[in-house]
Amino acid sequence: MSSRLTRQVMSFGVALVFYFVIASFPYHSLKRYVVPMYAIGLIALVVVGQIAPVIRGTTSRAELFGIQIQPSEYMKIAIIIMLSWLFAKYSVSRVTFLVSAVLVALAFILIAVEPDVGEAALVLLLWGSLIVYIGIPWRTIGIIALLGVVVFFGAWHWAFADYQKNRLLTFIDPTSDPLGAGYNVTQSIVALGSGGLMGRGLGHGPQSQLKFLPERHTDFILASVGEELGFIGICLIIGLYAVLLWRIMKIAQSTKDPFGQYLAASIFLLLLISFFISAGMNMGLLPVTGIPLPLVSYGGSNLVGTMILLGIVQSVKHYSHWVRKAPSELTEFT
Repeated sequence: MSSRLTRQVMSFGVALVFYFVIASFPYHSLKRYVVPMYAIGLIALVVVGQIAPVIRGTTSRAELFGIQIQPSEYMKIAIIIMLSWLFAKYSVSRVTFLVSAVLVALAFILIAVEPDVGEAALVLLLWGSLIVYIGIPWRTIGIIALLGVVVFFGAWHWAFADYQKNRLLTFIDPTSDPLGAGYNVTQSIVALGSGGLMGRGLGHGPQSQLKFLPERHTDFILASVGEELGFIGICLIIGLYAVLLWRIMKIAQSTKDPFGQYLAASIFLLLLISFFISAGMNMGLLPVTGIPLPLVSYGGSNLVGTMILLGIVQSVKHYSHWVRKAPSELTEFT
């Protein structure tokens, strides 16, 4: 087996262990550790920003015993648990909304300065979609959107690197620099279009196998699938994702416990947003952000993180019927 395949198989084995351990762990107990988990995530982001080597222009990965670890993947889990606990315990109010905004902003800034704009944007979109799901007034959402536009233009002038600006400009017109910033998108569209209905056959895609398509195993995995397995292969992935997301949403809808409901809904939103961003990026409909396609793209950190999240959903399904009530002898005096 190739080294990549060996590492991915090993990562899958580790991910399965995490999945079954988390699934058998009552999710209610996560409330006890929500603050330490969030704090550890922030510390990990700060540390990796200082000691990690520069890989493809970012310091987002640290190496431990020969294994690359990406703390931002862990931070997404910590944020989901933190926000779910916050909104379930204190309900929706101006105070909880502002506290959640600060918590997300801290993680967003630390991830963005790595710089990993894709993961930072994913964290922000997760928070935005969750507050819409919970029922924040639309007027508040409009104000947030306006502030987002202001922050974007500020970041354009003072924070974005040249290559990030080029990616956004190329998104508008990929043909403006087909051999430079627009090369990845152009090759991705060519790979998708050349697959046709049935594809060129597994392992026989010239764009991916001859490495004309960059990052064919991570960012542009969907283009590789489209080239080799065609429209049918793409439909298969979409179908499997649809089933997975439908099951997660059914669990969220059937859960009476607010904490469990917000956990399942947040995980649903994260996977849905990741899928749309990755697919849009491969089709040239969204800027290239470097967000992998969960459960499909190569990468151990993302695979382990995704399986942990699915383990939490399974725990919600099994243990959401637990309702903790005070003993009757105590309730008589309250």
